[in-house]
Amino acid sequence: MNPPFGTKTVGADFGFLKVGTKLVRPGGHIYSLHKTSTRDFFLKKARNMGIQGQVLAQVYFDLPKSYKFHKQKTKDVEVDFWEFTKSL
Repeated sequence: MNPPFGTKTVGADFGFLKVGTKLVRPGGHIYSLHKTSTRDFFLKKARNMGIQGQVLAQVYFDLPKSYKFHKQKTKDVEVDFWEFTKSL
């Protein structure tokens, strides 16, 4: 999952997960990063898509200033490292 985790365009990171579920075989795994604040959203969406989701780790991702609208030189973003498993 490529930061900034779909926050500027709401749900952009969810699009990556949808494509991933189409590409992975039943029983296969998808690993991705998503902002911790979206955890409940991804748990609900995963169930509706027929995939199991679990957070393997909660970490801080150092996001450097890379766009004109960024106000800080660097920012720590709280993210979840997810494992999604497609149902058999």
